[in-house]
Amino acid sequence: MSMFEARLGAIPADFYHRADVLDAEIEHVFKPAWVCAGFTEDLKNPNDFLTTRLGKHSIVVQNMKGEIRAFRNVCAHRFSRIQCDAHGNRPLTCPYHGWTYDGEGKPIGIPMNGQSFQFDDADRARLALDQYEVSIVGNFVFVRMVPGGEDLKTFLGAYYEELEHLSAVCTDRVENERFEWRGNWKLSMDNSGEAYHVPLVHSENFQLILNLDLEISTEKEHSRYLGTLKERSIKWWAGVCKSIGVKRSERYQDYVSFLIYPNIIITFSYGAFMTFQTFDPVAPDRFVIKTAAWLAENRSGAARPVVHEALRAFTAHVRDDDEKILAVNQDGVEDVETIRPPMLGVIEGRTKHFQQAYMAHMQGRVE
Repeated sequence: MSMFEARLGAIPADFYHRADVLDAEIEHVFKPAWVCAGFTEDLKNPNDFLTTRLGKHSIVVQNMKGEIRAFRNVCAHRFSRIQCDAHGNRPLTCPYHGWTYDGEGKPIGIPMNGQSFQFDDADRARLALDQYEVSIVGNFVFVRMVPGGEDLKTFLGAYYEELEHLSAVCTDRVENERFEWRGNWKLSMDNSGEAYHVPLVHSENFQLILNLDLEISTEKEHSRYLGTLKERSIKWWAGVCKSIGVKRSERYQDYVSFLIYPNIIITFSYGAFMTFQTFDPVAPDRFVIKTAAWLAENRSGAARPVVHEALRAFTAHVRDDDEKILAVNQDGVEDVETIRPPMLGVIEGRTKHFQQAYMAHMQGRVE
């Protein structure tokens, strides 16, 4: 095997912009997988809800009298969306004609049913919303659209316990945002899976705090890299921990990044700060990035808002860099005539592992 062949990735260039590929990956990558829809802290109260979109599909996750349930976010009456916001608190009631659903997805409230429909219990059962599996680990709410297969603990492998640990440590939420970006979602996974781009793309932020001597390991379809923080970052974090009494984790006291298949990236810095991102495809050349961050438990105080603001400014700067370069990357993959995969060096090994996992699900699904 030549070095050219050894350095080939797995995903053909045209897979980053074809509509038929997006349709196939929703069916064969996302629907059978456990995808993170949101966080338990946003679903504490009855009628709390959140929504997530994968391609044309919208999922609503809602607290139904204390039980967390997930449904296709489409009314059984005239097929309107039911919950139209990213999150909120309201009954599972269609905004169009007022059909209201219970925890089993059945329409228990149908305005003018006696006059207009005369539906009995059997009819209502036939009109139940499509319901999806829900599984929770720590603060993270996962949904699977197609039933069967591995349970969440098996799917995540050793990372199940990692998510429990991170949830227990990082309890002070710093931000929770979502944005729509130009680019194929896989480009964002490729980008987040490696640090090769950091010196150029993140020269004013990440490059200043992280050494690039990264140790890559894999866990099933997922992966991790361990890194070390630079001295300036260590000094800053030591000051933060002293000023607001941050209770650091004894695990990963430098830097770790987890890639959880198919579309999650987690970073954990100094045992004190976690970021969590998902990249949800909405079109072949667009995706929604949902990004949240938490600080480890602390005693608060006057310095806490200042720390929060500094962390938000840093993550926003990094995101801005990535948004710009991914749009440039998307322009390129749409222009190139070859369908060969990208070239991936050793430092991009985690990206190659993601691409191989993805193609294992997509092989033979499209021409």
